[in-house]
Amino acid sequence: MVVDVKSALLCDFDGTIVTFDTSEFLLDKFVKEDWRILDTYLERGIITLEECLQKQYILLRASEEQMLRVLEKVFSFRQNFEKLVRYCDRKGIHFIVVSAGLDFVMNHFLSCTALEKSVEIYAAETRFTLNGIKLTFPKFYDRSSLDFKEDFVKHCKKQGFKTFYIGDGLTDFNAVRKADFTFAITNSKLAEFCKKERIPHLEINDFQEVIDAIDN
Repeated sequence: MVVDVKSALLCDFDGTIVTFDTSEFLLDKFVKEDWRILDTYLERGIITLEECLQKQYILLRASEEQMLRVLEKVFSFRQNFEKLVRYCDRKGIHFIVVSAGLDFVMNHFLSCTALEKSVEIYAAETRFTLNGIKLTFPKFYDRSSLDFKEDFVKHCKKQGFKTFYIGDGLTDFNAVRKADFTFAITNSKLAEFCKKERIPHLEINDFQEVIDAIDN
């Protein structure tokens, strides 16, 4: 796979960089309401990604400390994540986390590695209130975009970057339609979507597979 002079590797966080979905884990742990119905509405196109996340995270009433404490017991990075980031540094590939997850979760666990300064995060800003977590999403570069992930892929391409995307789930569907090439976690919703939509992709379990594919 030929890497252009300007390349960007955009990577989802939950279920991709991390071996499970930290946001779903927290919602299951701390929310009694049926938050999963909102995913159904998103998949049917009844609500946008941004509306879905706002409605789900507002249900989280636990403190930041409580949430991080339960995650620390189960958290793990996907194999060779640090190697992939260092590889991108060495090759001059922009590595950017593009996530529908909680920014304080990503910041906390990335700060536990030596990669904090090497990884840019593109996600909503969270704000704790008495009525739950509220989100401020990045402003769209293109008002016609379906969600902020798709919008950022389009922006990267307009800036002249060959854009690779790595993901696993529903929140990545619109983004991969615009990416130059997709790496989908094996047997994930995204992998099935790519097959159904005939989107060029490679299924992976380990980030070494991404390195090997780009090198070849």
